[in-house]
Amino acid sequence: MLELILAVLLGICAGTVTGLIPGLHTNTIALIVAGASATMLAWFSPLAVASFLIAMVVVHSFIDFIPSVFLGAPEDATVLSILPGHELLMQGRGYRALKLTVIGGVGTFFLSLFLIPIVFVFLENIYETLSKIIAPILIIFSILFILQERKFKKIFWASIIFLLSGALGLVVLNSISVKQPLFPLLSGLFGISTLFLSLFNTQKIPKQILASKIDCFTKSRFLDYFKAALSSLFVSVLPAIGAAQAAVISRAFTKFKDNEDFLVVLGGINTAAALFTLTTLYLIGKARTGVIAALKDIIELSFSDYIILIFVCFIAMIFGVILALKIGRFTAKNISRFNYHKMSVRVICFISIIVFFFSGLIGLWILFISSCIGLITPLVGVRRIHLMSVLVIPVVLYYI
Repeated sequence: MLELILAVLLGICAGTVTGLIPGLHTNTIALIVAGASATMLAWFSPLAVASFLIAMVVVHSFIDFIPSVFLGAPEDATVLSILPGHELLMQGRGYRALKLTVIGGVGTFFLSLFLIPIVFVFLENIYETLSKIIAPILIIFSILFILQERKFKKIFWASIIFLLSGALGLVVLNSISVKQPLFPLLSGLFGISTLFLSLFNTQKIPKQILASKIDCFTKSRFLDYFKAALSSLFVSVLPAIGAAQAAVISRAFTKFKDNEDFLVVLGGINTAAALFTLTTLYLIGKARTGVIAALKDIIELSFSDYIILIFVCFIAMIFGVILALKIGRFTAKNISRFNYHKMSVRVICFISIIVFFFSGLIGLWILFISSCIGLITPLVGVRRIHLMSVLVIPVVLYYI
């Protein structure tokens, strides 16, 4: 028992660190753990090591929205939160944006617990059906997103941006050997491009409002939790589908009243995926994330192990909520003291340094190209959702 408690606490610490440092992904830690598994298993039981990994990924799912909302430094799971999060930040409601993702994570986590028995019954049928329709769904809704621009000029530019982003994704993810390719890709398309535009205006980060009431139990909110839970099934069941693609599908199937609803769904997808990917591993032996793949190499899950790890998810969720709100509150309280122009320059430099550290010179080239493409969307007045083709097109070709 003491061994499991220690493993969970270490996983909580690791998830906090990976969540706060852009570019340091849980998959990186999982690879290190898998590589050192022979040594680690001499000191810890397989269940303890698995508990470390699960606790890390759950806590990370809450913490990683902090750099996305406050700094514009995303990873694949949080990339779509940059724009609504930044909008609320500039309204003095950045902490509220973070709280919405936390609420989404908690609400969807509990709803997903009730959905797990249904997943037990229907998983194999769901897998076969979804794997056949995922490519057509992504193609159809990508076209609909483009047509929603309405005016011919904007439809033209949306198509160009869609093709450019998709081509870049294909080249970087399939043809170039580079470590952590998603970080420079997404940071350029959504992060650096947003920060660069901010250099040309005089806006300041307003003082953040820390006290704000958020309804967690309304009909609309429960619908958000349900959307997130269903979307996270895409992440857990299908290969090559991540949280960002699941969010795009969710956005395609349903309408969101405002950015706040979308942030709730994003937070829910991020957290519930840990539950569903663990369930997928137990039921059909499929590992859909790097962390779960490492866990699969370390332990052969029995039903009792699975139940213990579900409980670990619950404990890690509690710590993730507390840490995200405490760190987020501290960040929101102090961020308005900084000159936004200088902070943007520093964040751009910081992201560039991290990209160079993880991905080298080729990573900086990817960052530059993706930033240029990312800048086109606001300059021509089309929505940035079209930039998600950087992930959508590779996934479509995977299933065709």
